[in-house]
Amino acid sequence: MITRAGCIFRIYTHLIDSNFRLCSLHTSHHPPSPHSAFAMQIKDHVFYVTGGAFGLGAATVQHLHALGAYVSIMDLQLEAGQKLAEQLNSSSSGGAKRAAAFEVDVCSEEAVRAAIEGSDKLWPNVTVGGCVNCGGVGMAGKTIDQNGEPFDLDTFRKTVEINLIGTFNVSRLTAARLVRDLPKPIPKPTEATKDLGVIINTASAAALEGQAGQCPYSASKGGVLSLSLPMARDLAWFGIRVMTLVPTLFETPMMAQLPKRAREAILRTCEFPARFGYPEEFALAVQGVVENSMLNGSYIRLDGASRLGKL
Repeated sequence: MITRAGCIFRIYTHLIDSNFRLCSLHTSHHPPSPHSAFAMQIKDHVFYVTGGAFGLGAATVQHLHALGAYVSIMDLQLEAGQKLAEQLNSSSSGGAKRAAAFEVDVCSEEAVRAAIEGSDKLWPNVTVGGCVNCGGVGMAGKTIDQNGEPFDLDTFRKTVEINLIGTFNVSRLTAARLVRDLPKPIPKPTEATKDLGVIINTASAAALEGQAGQCPYSASKGGVLSLSLPMARDLAWFGIRVMTLVPTLFETPMMAQLPKRAREAILRTCEFPARFGYPEEFALAVQGVVENSMLNGSYIRLDGASRLGKL
């Protein structure tokens, strides 16, 4: 005699077995994932990296170059950028010079255009892959100080101009360069459309968990974070993706200026790894974004589960 529970069990088992056989049949008649055919390539593509002479930018330049990319180092510190480019070119096999430095103020349309044109002249037959915006400044100060004096508006304005407007400036000019040679009018993308390029911006944990004295920096990086989705929607028609990386403190020259007490307080917020990030880990995240077409219009936190409360 079959009980009601036994009957239900048999039906459930039959459904599981049917689904398993259906899944097996489904997968056996389909080719391997087409990911490799659509994935954005790093090798033999030009990438513009702002702030590329130091810190996160320099690590990104080195990593992309090691993967076979051509890297355009855009930085105000031209001498440091040239030194890095020379090191990479001297270590490159095959004799090809795949690194170059340009003196660039990210807020200047003229300077960014000149660097893009300079890259085109150096590598006229190499496809542009996109940009990684790492350039930025960190200026601190409370809205009013202990004497009631207001924060300097010019300093606030400069921070926003470099971190936010500079990022947008490089992004828009990179996007224009990516679509420059496409036949017009550009058709709407389909399932078969491949990535044309990628724009990767750098925000900060301060955009989400800003501390006292970080109004200029948090506001500027919050703006960068907010660019992700609308810019991705703007550029979706052209097959250009936009992502933002949100690092907490990384071992960079900028962080070296942090007071010891603040450093120790922030370190206590780290879960795992129980340390600050290394620039090479940021560069690995850049690689992941470039190579994964589904990463678009959003952001990735690089913080080891750290969440900054009031310090």
